[in-house]
Amino acid sequence: MNRQEFTAGALHAARVLKELSAFRHFAALCDGTVKLSNGTVKVSKALLASGCPYFKVLYEFEEESQHGAHRTSEPRLDITCETFELILDFIYSGRVILDNDNIQDILQASDLLLMTDLKELCIQYLMSRIDVDNCLGILQFAQQFSCPRLVHYAQDFVCQHFKHRQIVRTEEFRNLSEERLKILLSQDGLAVKSELDVLTALVVWLNSNLSASPDVESLVTSCLRESSDLNYDPKFQRALQDLRAANPPWDSPGATRVLDALNKTRRIRSIRERGMKTVLACCDGCTNIYLVDILSSGKHAGAHVRLPPMCHPRVKPALVVEGGFLFALGGMSVDGGIKNDVQRYDPRSNCWTMMSPMPYACCLPQVVAHAGKLFVTGGLNGETELEISNLEEFDIYANKWRTLPSISNVRRGAALAVANERLYYIGGSPSQEVPSCGLFYRVLDAVEIFCIKEEIWVAGPQLKERRSHAAAVSHDGNIFVIGGARPIECPSAQGQLKITGTEALTHDYPMGWTPLPNFRVPSEAKIETTALANSRDLLIVGKCDPSDVKRNNCFVMEASGWALPPGIESILTSGTIMFFSFALLTLPRAAMQDLLSEDSE
Repeated sequence: MNRQEFTAGALHAARVLKELSAFRHFAALCDGTVKLSNGTVKVSKALLASGCPYFKVLYEFEEESQHGAHRTSEPRLDITCETFELILDFIYSGRVILDNDNIQDILQASDLLLMTDLKELCIQYLMSRIDVDNCLGILQFAQQFSCPRLVHYAQDFVCQHFKHRQIVRTEEFRNLSEERLKILLSQDGLAVKSELDVLTALVVWLNSNLSASPDVESLVTSCLRESSDLNYDPKFQRALQDLRAANPPWDSPGATRVLDALNKTRRIRSIRERGMKTVLACCDGCTNIYLVDILSSGKHAGAHVRLPPMCHPRVKPALVVEGGFLFALGGMSVDGGIKNDVQRYDPRSNCWTMMSPMPYACCLPQVVAHAGKLFVTGGLNGETELEISNLEEFDIYANKWRTLPSISNVRRGAALAVANERLYYIGGSPSQEVPSCGLFYRVLDAVEIFCIKEEIWVAGPQLKERRSHAAAVSHDGNIFVIGGARPIECPSAQGQLKITGTEALTHDYPMGWTPLPNFRVPSEAKIETTALANSRDLLIVGKCDPSDVKRNNCFVMEASGWALPPGIESILTSGTIMFFSFALLTLPRAAMQDLLSEDSE
């Protein structure tokens, strides 16, 4: 007799958990207790261990220790009963209610109990609530409980919002310790209009800490900078003159302390640029990675530097940026071997680090970054596009890979983008239907969506234009699909390709794609188009002619269409180097300044 499997669906598991949640208050059904800071809670060991790694390890150890001879019936935790009940609610339902009153206790408890999923929800809550009044406290809190993604986010927020002096007016700033003040005001990435902002911040803090005895001379020499990029800073110089003359608004005890320190030191230590800048990271065919300043105007527009060599030189790695780091994935060794390396570049220390290798080896894999994770699929085996259904996830902070549900309909030339907890797999051609040397092949308008939280694939809205080998990117919560091609289905146009335009899937209209006629790909970038974006800019890089493989053109998206960037004349357009992969990297201006200085020596 043939057997056949039947299922009650996902609702069955949810219904069982709901019933078990109700039963957890029945003492007869509880086989364990947990002693907390202000009481005791009865628990089901099996369910507690299934939802909390801390208790899973604890109960497994008890079972294995001399066959239970040293079993601890009541684990002790420095957590309140109220907080523990909320954690139990989360284990049973997958939901938690967070607010300003409980967020600190729940984050601290999730860190102690190794509940990374609950900890991630706490991080998302804090990121959504950060503002100028609490950003310094959130930064300190994130550092205390090892939340590197939140540290990076809060650090960026502090640096970007410092220039309007809003943070300086907050109670958190006035209550900073001397050490934390020095760390804050000496940062390269701090966005300031001039050093007058830093001078003002230093005086404000000293006026708020008159009873303290800080080392003002050390603060002055560590925090203040004479000028920016050797340019005369009239506001700062005028402020120093006013300070030495004791003119308002500098007639205060804090200003007097700064003046005394300035009279003792006579000079300020550092001459370094402040703030952040975005550059284009480009990998050539000779294992070199360059940073090109194409988005800035002025004397450095179009300037480039070469990064230090990777730990292991690679040709054709994929480049991606996440968490302030630049990652190079896969590629070929100098002797032609296909590799699965993952290497990370830190612009603040100017060095490369080896990370856990990819589950498979390839060149130029498709990779997108989201919320501290890299999502990887596809790639090349030399020049041949791989037919890989794997979807791999890399946690950049845990340094671990995880295999996700595979792509059911693998397509060559599909584009990849991520936004709003969703991964978009767009267009392309069915792998089995692409002839090795044919003139016609089928191109699809299909879009599949991977829901990151639920870890399931669902069908997405179809494209307006069928396309293969398009560029896709997320910007401001919207998905843009740019360029690509499909065969012209006409006998008289045999072998010719139609270059497709641009369309967007916006967060205010998520049910369908919207064509953007003003953003048709310029002919100068229609070949091998790559799309890149950060919080401010969206740009494309491509070639005009497949025969001119060493000349890349770049365009920036503006309201009316594609525009040339300030650094259009650069190593990209020189026609001397072939580039294979690109990424947008935001780094401190001082780090780029140091690289330019080293490169000129």
